[in-house]
Amino acid sequence: MNENNIRWQIFPRDILPEALMGRYNPLDSPAKYFLEPYELKGSVVAVGYSDSRLRDEYNPPALLVLESESAIETLSWLRTYAPETAPLSQYTRVVSSQDWMSFSRIQGRMQGFLYDAREDVWSSVILGEALAQGEADVELASLPLSRAGACFSMAIARAVFTYGRDEATKTCADRLRQVEADRRFVRRPVTVSDLMPIWAMASGQFGKSVSAEETANLVLDAASRFMHDSFSVPHSPTPLKLRNIPGLSSDSIEERVLAFQRLSTELTNAEAHGADSGLPSVLLAAAAFLVGRSTSHEFLLHRVSKRFPASLAWYGLIAGLAGPSTWDANWSKAAKGIERQVRPRFDWSESTGFDLCWIEYSWMAKMFDGTVTFNSLPKLLPRVISIEVIPGAACQFRLVAGSSPELEAGRSNDRVREMDLQAALSQFVVLANRARHLLEGDSTPKQQSLAFDSSDTTRSGPTKPRRKKAST
Repeated sequence: MNENNIRWQIFPRDILPEALMGRYNPLDSPAKYFLEPYELKGSVVAVGYSDSRLRDEYNPPALLVLESESAIETLSWLRTYAPETAPLSQYTRVVSSQDWMSFSRIQGRMQGFLYDAREDVWSSVILGEALAQGEADVELASLPLSRAGACFSMAIARAVFTYGRDEATKTCADRLRQVEADRRFVRRPVTVSDLMPIWAMASGQFGKSVSAEETANLVLDAASRFMHDSFSVPHSPTPLKLRNIPGLSSDSIEERVLAFQRLSTELTNAEAHGADSGLPSVLLAAAAFLVGRSTSHEFLLHRVSKRFPASLAWYGLIAGLAGPSTWDANWSKAAKGIERQVRPRFDWSESTGFDLCWIEYSWMAKMFDGTVTFNSLPKLLPRVISIEVIPGAACQFRLVAGSSPELEAGRSNDRVREMDLQAALSQFVVLANRARHLLEGDSTPKQQSLAFDSSDTTRSGPTKPRRKKAST
């Protein structure tokens, strides 16, 4: 849906709760066909309605645009005086005026533009990252395709196919870095920095289709130049030409497997005595691809994935650039399943598939400490927050489980209260027994217990301490 399919109303923020419930008729006031920057001043909110539903009895907003400078004040006001509206992302898509002007303009330029990126290449990259970010013992055939939504590469792919590969993808990558640095979410073995050269090559073109060996060599050569130029990485002691690795070009698959094993052992020993430059991950990915000359031997990388997690992401890139003709059945089925998630066109009026829009996440991340605020949100998945990093590109992030200071303090307080309660109940039983025996005239009452430990009674009451037995 482009801007011409949205009808705008400018509301003060105190009318927004009524509008979100669909109780405001946008036809009661003249609708605007275009949203101009000067119209968003102060605490007003631009509410966009879908043109196709203007005359429906129930017509909730399709889009909210908050003026960038007053957005924090508006969100804080709504959370305080209209808590039923928090978070706004549960009702509709929410963007800042800066994002609306920027991304709607880029999308307008992209209309009718034939972009040369391929969805199958990106789906293969995403599949490689999904294997790299998950458990090392998960087999490709049993990999849940829902994990694609938690991959950084999925958000970048959606940005590429919606807005092109320039300013929008840069903004997307920068915001992914911000969330990645948020310690309320689980850290990942493969970082945004690890994936940047992979994304650059997935968006580029290597010309006509070439053989598996040529593709692997091209990726290895490009990665080597990229890493040396960008990070001043010293040259690896291992040769960076696949044909120089003994046995890897053999016609015997057994020889190729043995060559890969020797290479992985050499690289593991070498990296144990120095910093990981990133190049060994590329070299291992290329070597594993050449063992089967297809994706048939992807499992070889699982054995080294803990030491070189990015190798599986590089493997996905090589497989994508080599093309579907080199995919075995399991890789093909998984990659094509992920491709369906990459392909849908972006529509401003669709706000499903995520929990928080970027402007609300960034506000909440600055305003609140710990995971309690995020845990209390209604979510698509338990312990997972899906954030729309830029309009149309979302990524899932898993919350840190149970190790936050707030949760630990809460558990500690619960244990203290439980012990105090046990001690109080035990003392109550002792006193009740004494009273009963006094009333019955028995001066030698016997202490009884209700399954509480006797040490609890001595902690909380005025009972005499027991004498220690003499040691023998």
